[in-house]
Amino acid sequence: MVRVLGVYRENEFSPGKVGADAAILDAVLACLAAEGVHTSALPAAGFARTARADCDLILAMCQSETALERLSAYQDSGVITINSPQSIRSCYRDRLGQALSRSGAPVPDGILLKTSASLSRRSLGGLDPQRGIYVKRGDLHALSADDVKLVDNEASLAGVLDAFAARGIRYAYLQAAVKGRVVKFYGVTGGGYFSTAEAARDQPVIARLSDAAQQAAAALGLEVWGGDAIVDGQQFKIIDFNDWPSFERVRIPAAAAIAARALELLRKER
Repeated sequence: MVRVLGVYRENEFSPGKVGADAAILDAVLACLAAEGVHTSALPAAGFARTARADCDLILAMCQSETALERLSAYQDSGVITINSPQSIRSCYRDRLGQALSRSGAPVPDGILLKTSASLSRRSLGGLDPQRGIYVKRGDLHALSADDVKLVDNEASLAGVLDAFAARGIRYAYLQAAVKGRVVKFYGVTGGGYFSTAEAARDQPVIARLSDAAQQAAAALGLEVWGGDAIVDGQQFKIIDFNDWPSFERVRIPAAAAIAARALELLRKER
């Protein structure tokens, strides 16, 4: 019998989304169980402590280093992981900006900067605070409102960097602000699933966003993913990318697509 293990995301990495994150994983496991798959689930802390579980595939929403180390061990032993530990780490801020740029997807200009660095035109890499810069903590995703700040002058930028440094955050990712409306998107690799979770409009630009997002997901190595884009007319920029979002507004179709992808990978492996 095929066995699939789900690993829930740590509460600290689900600010305001603990229930929603658990719900999408439960929905995927329910879809797989309906197909005759034996399913079980563990919290990330329990998974990190487990010696070895008998499973063929792991649905991993965990993000802590201890859990990812355990996930790597399973992957090395031949267990399929969705997402892989490498792809989960690629969504950390200190790696995400460069990875997205290398993917060829349209992204705002951005740089990774030490929070202790002295500011100069050279250190900012051409970014202009007067035009707006989003300052994001440079390690993990945003875990609180204080982890992403918009500044419009050098003094404010220096103040945010100092505040990050005081909190023990060594790096910040500086991203040029762009104008337009925020569009949240969700996708699953391999099955053609893509949704913007909003009323259908601007289909040509959404189609191009779908292509760019799937290209970025492939570069990051993600199977289950989502993110944010800024759309202005027929132009867009991808400003963020996440491993396994909550899919809260599209949970039912997303769960079916993720389960189908898991079954596809299992069939290929066998």
